[in-house]
Amino acid sequence: MLKRFTSATFLAVICLTNMAALCCRPTEPGNLPANFDVLAQDQGYWEWERNVTEGPVVSPTTTGFSRQLVFGADGQLTIRHNGQVQSQISYQLSTGTFPRCGTPQPVFSLVTFTPEPQVPNNERKSYTVESTPAGRTLSLIGEDACVDGGYYESYTWHEE
Repeated sequence: MLKRFTSATFLAVICLTNMAALCCRPTEPGNLPANFDVLAQDQGYWEWERNVTEGPVVSPTTTGFSRQLVFGADGQLTIRHNGQVQSQISYQLSTGTFPRCGTPQPVFSLVTFTPEPQVPNNERKSYTVESTPAGRTLSLIGEDACVDGGYYESYTWHEE
């Protein structure tokens, strides 16, 4: 069971995570095109590992299905369960702060899309992509994590 994060603790974790992700990007952020989409840059999908919150861990084992996120360069997100299309929805990338987390705050990389009832989270989430020797990972943290513990989603990259 996770302890409730204070706003300062939450912001420190997010700031450090986002700074680490910036170090691992293939190109310096200032040199990326304005429409660069790190979530949709390659052919493949993000495989869901688990969601962690103050409550129980939610994972493919607890839900009974695997889950894949396929971000398209056209702003469409395909959500698959067990490899089958579950839904197709729009998503949007932006930067900003989390209004309920107080000030001061760093500016986060954000992705906005409607969450699934089976895998709850806020509609707006900060995201970080990290490259490690084991592969790429995606972390999504709901904007209310600093208030209610929120959901911390983790994914691994799989090329198609």
